[in-house]
Amino acid sequence: MSQQSDLISSLVLFEKDFQLDKSYLKLEERKDIAYDQAFLMIMRVVEDLMAKDFNRLINILYRIDVSEEKLKEALALSNDNPASVVTKMILDRQLQKVETRKKYSS
Repeated sequence: MSQQSDLISSLVLFEKDFQLDKSYLKLEERKDIAYDQAFLMIMRVVEDLMAKDFNRLINILYRIDVSEEKLKEALALSNDNPASVVTKMILDRQLQKVETRKKYSS
C-alpha cells in the first residue's frame, strides 16, 4: 500500500472517529491526496471543535489514543498554532493505526 492510500485510510478513520458525515471530506471524489491536504482537512475540524465544543475534542483525542503527555509537551514546545499541533498529533496517530492494521492483516 502506498503513502497515498495510507493517507486516504487515515482520513477514513478520522471521519469515523470524529463522527463526520461520509460526504464531509468528499474522499470518494479524491483519487490522490497529499499530506498537506490531509492536514488542512483535519485542521478545519479541529479548529471548529476548539472554538465550539472543546470537551468533545478532548474526548475524541482520548478515544483515539492521542497521548495526553505528548500533546501537552508538544504544545509547550511549539510556537505553532495549537490547532496545528493537535492536528499533527491526530494525523500521526491515525497513520500509526493504518500501519498497525496493515501489519497484522497480512
